[in-house]
Amino acid sequence: MQAMNPRPTLVAFRVLAFRGDNRGEINDSPQRLEIQQDIQLGMAVPNVPGAGLQVTVKIRLDALSRAEQDGAPVASFSGEYEAKFHYAPEVPEAAVTALLEQDDYQYLLVAQAYPLTMTHFRRELQAMGLDARNLPLGLA
Repeated sequence: MQAMNPRPTLVAFRVLAFRGDNRGEINDSPQRLEIQQDIQLGMAVPNVPGAGLQVTVKIRLDALSRAEQDGAPVASFSGEYEAKFHYAPEVPEAAVTALLEQDDYQYLLVAQAYPLTMTHFRRELQAMGLDARNLPLGLA
C-alpha cells in the first residue's frame, strides 16, 4: 500500500480589496516605502458529501510612502488577497490538520500565493505613481 501524499491544488486567487491614496506632488524627491503584511491560513471542511477539504491563504499588505527628507507621509495603500487550495476528496481532515501545524507546510502554501499577490500589488503601486520595481516578488 502506498502512502498518501495530500497535495492541494490552487484553484482560485483573487483580489478582495485594494485601496490607495496618493495626493502628493509629482516630483522626483526620494521616498521610502514601508510595507507591513498579515498572512492567515484557514481550513474549511465541506458539508457537501464527496467534496474535498479547502485551505485558504489570506494576505493583507499595507504600504506607506514617506518623504525621505522629513519622513512625512506621502501616500498609503492596502491590498487584501485570497488564494484557495482544494484537496482530493479522499484526503482525511486529520492529515491536513497535522500538515497545517508544520511551519514548512504553511510556507509552501503561502509561497504559491505570495508572488501573485506581490505582482498585483506592485503593478497597482506603479499605476498610482510609485516606483515599486525593487519590491520582491517572493518571500524573503
